[in-house]
Amino acid sequence: MKISIITTVDHNVGDDFVREGIKYLLRKYFKNQEIEFQNIHKHSPITTRYGFEFFRYLRLSSRVDKILPKSWSKDRIFEADIVVQSGAPAYWCHEIGGGHCYNNEWYEPLIKERFLKKKNIKLLNLAVGTCQTYYSDGSEFCEKCNNYMKEFYEFSDVTTVRDSLAKTVFSKMGINVPVIPCSSIFAIDEHGLKSEGEEYVVVNYMKGGAHYTFGQKIDVEKWEREFKKFYFELKEKEKVVVSCHNQKEVDEALRFDPKAEIFYVKDDYLAYMKFYSKAKFGIMNRVHGAFLMASYGKPSIVIGNDSRARMQEEIGLKHYFVNDADYELLNKEYEFLKNGADNFAKRFKAIKEKAYSDYMKALSIL
Repeated sequence: MKISIITTVDHNVGDDFVREGIKYLLRKYFKNQEIEFQNIHKHSPITTRYGFEFFRYLRLSSRVDKILPKSWSKDRIFEADIVVQSGAPAYWCHEIGGGHCYNNEWYEPLIKERFLKKKNIKLLNLAVGTCQTYYSDGSEFCEKCNNYMKEFYEFSDVTTVRDSLAKTVFSKMGINVPVIPCSSIFAIDEHGLKSEGEEYVVVNYMKGGAHYTFGQKIDVEKWEREFKKFYFELKEKEKVVVSCHNQKEVDEALRFDPKAEIFYVKDDYLAYMKFYSKAKFGIMNRVHGAFLMASYGKPSIVIGNDSRARMQEEIGLKHYFVNDADYELLNKEYEFLKNGADNFAKRFKAIKEKAYSDYMKALSIL
């Protein structure tokens, strides 16, 4: 069986965690079949063609992909038995600073121009979520974005969402989809990893709390000031490692603490999985760092500014809007995490078992 995954490649370790968890779940579901997985870098859809894997300049690659006849190269969509859209915030709708999900770069070339033209092929849209303002209720989704979501749902044999806001948006269209914790909690199982102890507290800092602001009035200076005050006091009590998922985060960390102990390994998701296996707990802006720690039974809090932070609810952990987070709150949550976060390890074990069962149930219609 050949399964082609629409994901990112050497781009974002969070996407890697989601994809590796999906691979584990599919191996478990198709346990009696040999599976060959292939990855397609969605930000340059031409990478579905063999021989074009390193063609990452979208503006040019999209033109080349349209000009070249599909028959001129082997193609990961055309040869697949199953195509998987792997997680990610595939649903967004912003008039300010974010654009619209119906206008993404991969849906037309991969789904409409390829998937729909092949018979006897299935499409799975797994662990998909939103990326809206933090307090969004989903009412801002425009007609075109709603139509895209509905069409993608109808094309898909299975759809699961990873946050309650995505379910709400679908519900407004009269569609019921299951909310299951992000598949990233199964990534360590794909690689047979276990907790390796509790050596350090992990912190992660992003300017403004996330990638974008979406027109929200984010108090960037306050977040930096409050985080720095907490961070330097934390270093006096704990061994602290700053986890950075990209070079920008490394630069930010070194700017406020040139002596910071930093973990950053470019394009090596397995190294991050092993790093998080030795954490005590985390105070994070990065959601998927928190999810990786959770997969080892280690708690965290997430401070963010968009709806992705609210994914924490699905695994029994707390999240806060960045403007509401200050030194006092961080200290309070530090004590909560240090004392086990209401027996998180035990609570999470039951959450993960249910999530596994729910994924197997969702896949059972195949």
